[in-house]
Amino acid sequence: MTTESKEIKQIKTALSSSNKEQVLEGIKLSRAHANRQTFGLMLKSLKDTDEPEVEAAIIQFLYDLKDESSVEPLIEALKNDDMTYYHSFIIAAFWQSAIDGSAYLDVFVEKAIKGEYMSSLEALTVIENFDSSFPSDLLMDLDADLTEAIESEESEEKKNLLISLKEVVGNLPVEGE
Repeated sequence: MTTESKEIKQIKTALSSSNKEQVLEGIKLSRAHANRQTFGLMLKSLKDTDEPEVEAAIIQFLYDLKDESSVEPLIEALKNDDMTYYHSFIIAAFWQSAIDGSAYLDVFVEKAIKGEYMSSLEALTVIENFDSSFPSDLLMDLDADLTEAIESEESEEKKNLLISLKEVVGNLPVEGE
């Protein structure tokens, strides 16, 4: 049986609170003592809050991440349709905080294709900063997805963004080459 530290219990209580000041205190405590469980609660708080100050504090927290264990919960949040409003901020966290999301190239391309303009822009920025190589079949599939998306995109601005993304994906290093 694992026991939670006093700080983790405080963070969980604070992030679950409806009191803005308590939630802000939980976010502050999270900077020093957070773990995967509390990070999940923070993302839930982001989705549930209607307090601009809490929202801003959580987004700033995301932009300051250094722990690679935060990648999977962020990707799960990107896959959660209830978090759609925050997808551009979550995607931006990958380049703002310099955590490595390259294992999820397909998720970023999907968000660029299906998301709003800002999500597409943030995904392009993240992918431009990848320093990894990728399987050629994945890159070919993503190229085909992007070609199809470009052909069907009605917004000229987003279409241009997708064209840029297709070029970036086409220039990513292939594994074994």
